[in-house]
Amino acid sequence: MPPVTKLYRHDCPRKCCPQRWSPYPNHDEALKHLTAQVAKDPIVHRHQFHDNKWTTFSFKIQCPLMKDLLGLALANYQDFDPELQDWTFHPPFQPVVHRWDRLNELLDLSTDPERKQAAKELIDFLRPILGPSVDALAKTKKTGKVTFDDLWQIFTPGELATTAFFDVEAACRMTKYERKDPPNCQPPYYIVHLEYLDWNGERCGYASTKVTVGHFDGFRHVVSLPVAPLYYNPAAEDTRRRLIQRGRKFESLRGYHFQSCVGTKILLETKCPEERPVEGRVIIDAHAYYASNNIVKPKLASLGRSTDGTKNVANGVKDSDRRDDDDKSFIMSCAADSDSDEDIDDDSDNKGPVAVGPSMTAVKASRNNTRSEVLDRLTDEECLLATPWAKGLDLKTKEWAEFCIEDLSPIVWNDAAFDHLVLPGNEKQLSWEFVENKALADNNFDDFVQDKGRGIIILMFGPPGVGKTYTAEAVAERARVPLYSMSAGTLGTVPKEVEAALDRALGLCKLWNAMLLLDEADVFLGSRSTADLARNELVAVFLTKLEYYAGVCFLTTNRVSTIDQAFQSRVDLFLRYEDLTPSARRQVWENFIARVGHERFSVTGADLDKLAELKLNGREIKNLIKSAHLLSLKGREKIDMARLWMLADNRISTLTNLKTDGFE
Repeated sequence: MPPVTKLYRHDCPRKCCPQRWSPYPNHDEALKHLTAQVAKDPIVHRHQFHDNKWTTFSFKIQCPLMKDLLGLALANYQDFDPELQDWTFHPPFQPVVHRWDRLNELLDLSTDPERKQAAKELIDFLRPILGPSVDALAKTKKTGKVTFDDLWQIFTPGELATTAFFDVEAACRMTKYERKDPPNCQPPYYIVHLEYLDWNGERCGYASTKVTVGHFDGFRHVVSLPVAPLYYNPAAEDTRRRLIQRGRKFESLRGYHFQSCVGTKILLETKCPEERPVEGRVIIDAHAYYASNNIVKPKLASLGRSTDGTKNVANGVKDSDRRDDDDKSFIMSCAADSDSDEDIDDDSDNKGPVAVGPSMTAVKASRNNTRSEVLDRLTDEECLLATPWAKGLDLKTKEWAEFCIEDLSPIVWNDAAFDHLVLPGNEKQLSWEFVENKALADNNFDDFVQDKGRGIIILMFGPPGVGKTYTAEAVAERARVPLYSMSAGTLGTVPKEVEAALDRALGLCKLWNAMLLLDEADVFLGSRSTADLARNELVAVFLTKLEYYAGVCFLTTNRVSTIDQAFQSRVDLFLRYEDLTPSARRQVWENFIARVGHERFSVTGADLDKLAELKLNGREIKNLIKSAHLLSLKGREKIDMARLWMLADNRISTLTNLKTDGFE
């Protein structure tokens, strides 16, 4: 029987193509035969007929040497594993375009003739296919401008970029990008995923953020985008050097640090980040923030890997060198819209990572409240990627916030504060000796019950404006420690709320070796009675907490006669304050005049003697000096006795009239 060739007719199910005949009854058998037929070919290049021409549909690399070359070039590329993709690539071939330069470098570095030939053949094959994209990227690098459709070319995973965290420049590493094409004719946009170095109060690691780049028409300067590769920055080296220097400051601020801050803060305990001005002393301590607010510490990705689990290309980290591979970072997000009618200008409002509030939690985080810090030295690149913000507490407002690292500076201690303190007899020296010797004793003395009675309680009582609060401030200043001051009114009146607030304040004082000042503590010091059980509970809670407090606590009150007897026995030092004597008032006048500057005053010693006869307290004298100084600023004239006397007389006569009219 002569040979017979069987052919099978295949009709297009969509009726858009002519029928075709094949020696195979179904598509699977045809594909199996075709695959076997080209199995030994180094590259399989598939085409499709589109717009009346044949275009590349995909290509598959089958040569082992070419696979090795591409594997090195594409190592750790975002969401791409050539093995899982069966070494098949589809337009627009982003991984190969992004690593085109790396591919050519590997060709130049190849020394084995066979490998070098394979590399050359691969690049020769790819060049006409990738040419338009590679040329567009080269043009972007030359002009510094890019179209929206070509944005993906500049977002190379693993490369460094700059963005803004709450309007402060920050360097990040790009880890991933996504193009989004929303339905309902909404304009497309890109989401660029970034990683940066952060500190969680325990260790440094990488956190994640993301920036949205909105659609724009025409060309846009790359550096005007809300996230821009560092390569396109004309002052890249200066930027790198400056950010590394700031990163070294970030490195030095890990742990607990008492700092001065003038600038901006971002509140942490609000639903949305709120930007506020700040001027005063702050305590930088991420551990205290998480511990005191009972917030889990975010697990940061280790320095040996990026936050999305990919290898760290920029650092050249191998799988075997990774640490804590199971760590996941706490993902923070930010958005910036670059959609604009302008061709070049960017009006985005990129604010940076969303501040973490107490209501937010983190995946795989630790609730360990014990201070344990890994303070390994950071590399220059890690410093470059460090966040420009640090968590801490504003001591003036008691607000937890992110503080800009560039706004922080060491405390300038006021050594004159204690010298200007005016107290009768030896009480000034006694107050200092108690505090000084407390530090030297190192808590060696203890009660019969462990941890009881280890603190120092100093009760200051007397009329207002005679220096009670200033005493605590001056002593803390001389001791070079923070003063955590609060009014009794801020603690509340509900026992459970008071207990929680005291626990928080006392816990922070212990963490920071700070002194506690509780102003106007009358409600907690008054004698207990059977007629007011609620207040009795408040007093009991307060006494118990102070009993176990191991630090220095200053309390002020204007009503010493009503102090509960149980509390009296717990006080280590009583400081009685009387109305200022004429000599004390004269000293206060001199101190505040010196603070403003003697050159601003035209006042004689006799004038000071006359002013000292006026029955004013220290707070009133300070306010009078402040008022006189403000009134003299416009003309820059000196403040004379007439001006001071006029202001003082006005105050005294007004207060006298108020008493006479029954307003007091």
